[in-house]
Amino acid sequence: MNIAGPERVGNEAPSLLDSSGLIPSLLYAGRVWENGSDDGDGGVAEEHEIRVRVTPRDSEQVNRVFRILTARINERYTTAVTRSGENPHLVLNVEPSLAAEAFRIREDGRATLIEGGSPLGLLYGVGKFLRTSRFEGAFTASPWRGVSAPRGSLRGMYFATHFHNWYHVAPENEITRYVEDMALWGVNAIKTAFPFINLRDWEDPETEHALAMTRKFARTARDLGLKFAIGINNTMFSGAPSHIRAVPLPDPTHRRGNSGHPVCPSNPEGRDYLLANARRLFEELSGVGLDLVTFWPYDEGGCACDRCSPWGCNGFLRLSHDFTELAREYFPNIKTVLSTWMFDTPPEGEWEGLTEALKDGNNWVDYILADAHEDFPRYPLDVGVPGNLPLINFPEISMWGNWPWGGVGANPLPARFQRLWDQVKHIVRGGFPYSEGIYEDMNKAIVAQFYWTPEKSARDTLREYIAYEFGNRAVEETVELVDALEVAATRSYTKQPVDVGLVRTARELADKVHEKMPTWARKGWRWEILRLRAILDHERFAGEGLATSEAERALERLIEIYHCEMETDDPYHHRVRPPLARAVSRRGNL
Repeated sequence: MNIAGPERVGNEAPSLLDSSGLIPSLLYAGRVWENGSDDGDGGVAEEHEIRVRVTPRDSEQVNRVFRILTARINERYTTAVTRSGENPHLVLNVEPSLAAEAFRIREDGRATLIEGGSPLGLLYGVGKFLRTSRFEGAFTASPWRGVSAPRGSLRGMYFATHFHNWYHVAPENEITRYVEDMALWGVNAIKTAFPFINLRDWEDPETEHALAMTRKFARTARDLGLKFAIGINNTMFSGAPSHIRAVPLPDPTHRRGNSGHPVCPSNPEGRDYLLANARRLFEELSGVGLDLVTFWPYDEGGCACDRCSPWGCNGFLRLSHDFTELAREYFPNIKTVLSTWMFDTPPEGEWEGLTEALKDGNNWVDYILADAHEDFPRYPLDVGVPGNLPLINFPEISMWGNWPWGGVGANPLPARFQRLWDQVKHIVRGGFPYSEGIYEDMNKAIVAQFYWTPEKSARDTLREYIAYEFGNRAVEETVELVDALEVAATRSYTKQPVDVGLVRTARELADKVHEKMPTWARKGWRWEILRLRAILDHERFAGEGLATSEAERALERLIEIYHCEMETDDPYHHRVRPPLARAVSRRGNL
């Protein structure tokens, strides 16, 4: 009965899923704890519990890992998960001989031992254990064995906390749960943005709520052992005086944007205003801690005055350096990320200017971030990374292929992100995928696993995700559904005709998978938003549009899941709210 998968030592064991999407029966003949435990002779003991030994017992972070494990098992399989030092089925242990973020899963007598080099490494090991266990009928413990360590050093997620999106308004228990889920996939940093764009000034009635929200994310991340990051640039409150405002950027390619309320840092009064607000923000966060700060050039941000141009290697660099010095007063060990997003769009010599500025070394930039709306910028690939610094990316997992963002449900894009990852996997050390909500959860898992194991395909991660979140009865049918949805999104976004037959097939697949999956999966929001996407694609491409009764019911349910506002004063909320016709934006749409 104690047959396990082959021992693997290295960065990552191969996927347990064969070409059919099913886990081979031999590999899955691992420890079966069906209403109890393996009795050692191939039978099932009548103990009705899973016993877990936890060491060290007095570590709150290790105890948190145990509680996360217990919660995930109990959601899928009704049994007692108990702490016990005697005859455990599962042992959770911190093993300092491992690298801090590495984990190992192995046999320890009749128990399965999950070890991490730190409590965070242990949490990553629990994530792997859970994703490769089964929860249908009997609880079948993972057969995966081996050692795994991340290749990427900064494996972040950027939660864009604005526009009254899910991150902005979700209750704390949902936020906490979601950050835990990200950590189980290998994430080690969470970033948010203080929503200056939504606020008039520090006296705005919403400001204290925004600060509380930012602190909530900081506490949630750091309590798990994750790093916490915020972004800051020259965009501040909507109440910034008009005489210190930045000169709007020329944007002939319509890719950089001029969102927000940017201030010119070359104006002495403007610089004082920017630094005063940054100081206040750092003070407000000093009680919860800050590990990284990122500086952003475009979209929200930028100035085209003569003294700031070219922005990316002139005004932007000077201001980012000033922000760094200020941040170190409050957080002496803080690391910095300098974004080059949309540099030289159009060409202005920004990449060359940054290389020149860092050629003799620097004492303030720790990472260079680069990415674009489509293919990765050529400069760091062809010429090299300025300052020889670690390079991270910024996958656009939220916006591409759908409008409003998440407005018609899940937007899985595995083929797109595999193609983009193949361009950079040899050079990138991690990144901060940009997220406007929970609807791109599949994309997050795929990118997080790229950062952990660059050679692991999006397809393998997708199958692992499906087996864990939806059950193992229809893995390949769900992969086919995801493929159909991605094709529809791609053709729609690129203004090509959408294949009506494929859309109908996707709807049929969603219904078929729904009937096959276990009850716990059918009730989960992850499946619900994927199924709603199939319904809404059918209505808008093969039906009579989004005004049908079925489409309206689907949009209403998405609004509930996302915690959107049916009536709002936020002029940006329409970007993240499903397009239900009777939803109201009192202040218009910007």
